[in-house]
Amino acid sequence: ENEGHVDCSGVVHAYAKAAKLLGASWHEGVKVTGLLQRAGPGDLNWEVQTEQGTILSEHVVNAAGLWAREVGAMAGVHVPILPMQHHYLITEAIPELTGVSRELPMVLDLDGNTYMRQERKGCLLGVYEASTTEPWAADGTPWDYGENQLLDPDLDRISEYLQNAFERYPALQQAGIASVVNGPFTFCPDGNPNIGPVQGKPGYWDANGVMAGFAQAGGVGLVLSNWIVKREAEGDFFAMDSSRFGAFAGRQYVFGKAQENYSRRFKITYPNEELPVGRGLKTT
Repeated sequence: ENEGHVDCSGVVHAYAKAAKLLGASWHEGVKVTGLLQRAGPGDLNWEVQTEQGTILSEHVVNAAGLWAREVGAMAGVHVPILPMQHHYLITEAIPELTGVSRELPMVLDLDGNTYMRQERKGCLLGVYEASTTEPWAADGTPWDYGENQLLDPDLDRISEYLQNAFERYPALQQAGIASVVNGPFTFCPDGNPNIGPVQGKPGYWDANGVMAGFAQAGGVGLVLSNWIVKREAEGDFFAMDSSRFGAFAGRQYVFGKAQENYSRRFKITYPNEELPVGRGLKTT
């Protein structure tokens, strides 16, 4: 009874409307071109340069998603994330679902590296491939990449996992494929979000590397808003704190660990387990 899903766009606009009622404003389609840390007295620590003018602000939150690395670099901050390609399929209507009165629960196949949920009278089937991971825009996200733009599907890369899924869910074997989605999303080296302040950059806050996107967004926003207003985190969030990464988290470390984490998305991680990738890059 607690299963379900919502329209992301609708919820975001509801958040925006609520924020506006509390005095906030937002500007869509305005590119940030620079972040300048201001010196001297006063609370306006940052000069946010945009295509439509400059804004002086006490706080700047880098929630730029795929462009978090580029926005962080404007402030002299290294953001340790890597976009990864991810596939899911949406099937046409499945006869076995036409007479079902309630929505099926979401299913995870941890051994097969797939997940599935009902989508109207068909199914959405997603894959976390373990041995054929594929980063995207490893050296920077193009500014002209569209927020809703997708990548070309590469079903050969995930064919092994699709075959396993069709065996696991026999009803899918005869279902037609309505659409194939391949899009990038960001991973931190350990798979957790990258949130919090950055030493030496008062008023700058990270809120990126949120690989689960919408599912984690409300919690990340709540933690960060309380952190900004109350000047400290309410609880132990070190596993997500941006300060957990140091100079060791350069390109080689991020590139290797993010792929390792993606490939282990459905694997059990045990307490104090040390994974092999990047061991020689983080030393005492």
